[in-house]
Amino acid sequence: MGDEGKLCYFESHLKYQIITREVTLQRKSKKSAWGINVSNIIARLDDGLQLYLATVQSLDEKGIAKKMGLKEHDQILEVNGKCVRDWTSDDLLAELTECTSVVIVIITVEDRAVTDLFLMASREHDLSYLWALRKLVKLSICNIDFSGEGLDISTITTLLQELIVTNCSLKCITQIKGLSRLKSLKRLILTHNSLTDLHDKTMLKLKELTDLQLGYNLIRSFPNVVTRMEKLEELSLIHNQISLLPDEVVQMRSLEKLHLDNNVLTELPEYVTLQLPQLRALTLENNKLKPNTRSTQQTRSKFYYKIGLDK
Repeated sequence: MGDEGKLCYFESHLKYQIITREVTLQRKSKKSAWGINVSNIIARLDDGLQLYLATVQSLDEKGIAKKMGLKEHDQILEVNGKCVRDWTSDDLLAELTECTSVVIVIITVEDRAVTDLFLMASREHDLSYLWALRKLVKLSICNIDFSGEGLDISTITTLLQELIVTNCSLKCITQIKGLSRLKSLKRLILTHNSLTDLHDKTMLKLKELTDLQLGYNLIRSFPNVVTRMEKLEELSLIHNQISLLPDEVVQMRSLEKLHLDNNVLTELPEYVTLQLPQLRALTLENNKLKPNTRSTQQTRSKFYYKIGLDK
C-alpha cells in the first residue's frame, strides 16, 4: 500500500474518535435551579459490576442548563473532572447541589452510538470514555504505550467483536484488563508488541474467537492454549522465535489458515498436512526448514503459498 493509500485508511477511521463536549454552568447561589432533570440508568455487567448512565431527560426552557448548551439525551461523562460512571442518582444530585459552578463533559446520543472506533496516541484520553459506548463492535488502538499500567477495558461493552491493539508495548496479555469478559469477540490482533506468551485462563474464555494474530512479538514457544480454542480458524504467529510445533496442533480441527513465516522452525511434522485436512493455507517462509524431506514435499504440493527452505 502506497502513502496515499495509508492516508486514506487512517482518515476513514479517525471519524470514529470519541467526540465529547464541555459545558460550564454557573449560578448566583445554591438556591438557583440548574433547570435540568437527569435519569440514571443502571447497566449491569456480566461480572456483577454495574455502570450508571446519567442522561439528560429534560430541560427547563428558561433554565441555565439549556441556555449553556445542554440538550436532551446528552449523556454526562464527567462533572468537575470526576467520572460519573460509578455515581448513583444521589451522588450526582449531591455534586450539583453543592456547587455554584460546574463543568460537565457530555457525549451526544449520536456519538455514543458509534460501532467502530480507531484510537492513536493523540486520542489517548478517549480511553477513559470507552465505557459510554455501549454499541461498540470494533475497537482499534495503535501507538499508545501500555507497558506500565496496561489497557483497562473492564467496563467496555461485551458486544465487542473485534479488538486490535498494535504497537502498544504490551508485555503480557494480562495487561489488557477485562479481556476475558469479551464473550462475543471473534477477532483479536495483538501484533507489534512485546508478548512472550499467552495466558491460558484468559484465552479459553474467548470461546467465539475465530481469528488470532500475534505476529511481530517475542514468542519463543508455540502457545499450546490455542490448540484448545475450538472455533479458531486463522492463526498468525509470523515474526516470532518459534522453533517447534507441538503435537497438540492436531487438535485444531477448525483451523483453516496458519501463518508461521519468519520464525526458526527446523522441521515441519507430517501431521500438519496429514491430520489437519481442513487446513487450506500454510505460510512458512524464512524459517530454517530442511529441503527434500517428506513433510515439506507434501506441504509444497498441497498449498499454494510458498514454503521457505534452507538452501
